[in-house]
Amino acid sequence: MSYPEALVVGGVEYEINTGYEYALACLRCISDPNISNIERAIGVVGILYKKEPTDLQEAVRMAVKYLQLGRDEFRVADHKPDMDFERDIHYIRASFRSDYGIDLSRSKDMHWWEFSELLQGLTDNCVLNRVRDLRNYDLSTVKDPKTRSRIAKAQQEVALTEQLSKEDQEKIDEFFAQLKC
Repeated sequence: MSYPEALVVGGVEYEINTGYEYALACLRCISDPNISNIERAIGVVGILYKKEPTDLQEAVRMAVKYLQLGRDEFRVADHKPDMDFERDIHYIRASFRSDYGIDLSRSKDMHWWEFSELLQGLTDNCVLNRVRDLRNYDLSTVKDPKTRSRIAKAQQEVALTEQLSKEDQEKIDEFFAQLKC
């Protein structure tokens, strides 16, 4: 399977920066609660496209579709996240190295879609998935107080503590809602 190297906006094909680090920068921009929706749009277009398309709204819509691996629907997570690209990058790097023998620091040009596919295919034994399992572990199933305490402490050490406020999440949801036609 070949991965997209360009996006069509208004009937014109525009080359894009396909490396996973560009995609991660776009996702950081989209989830930044301190900027407006227009700043999000301009940021995503500026990061992803090598030459800026004239139709900003369509360019953003196509960019988000690309970031969602070609899916048209704009999904908002309906569950508590168990991974954060920025905070978990060291777990991601270690997992790619252990599962695939890939050093991500030397593979900065890896296509976003390939990166995403490999991320989905990581084994249950990799450090990232063990951390995600720990974050999702239901403490109510543990009867022994010492074991429950030990697991709770470990969960606190790997917790994703910086969650968006309801107001900030609504701003981001509004951004995605504006992309629907």
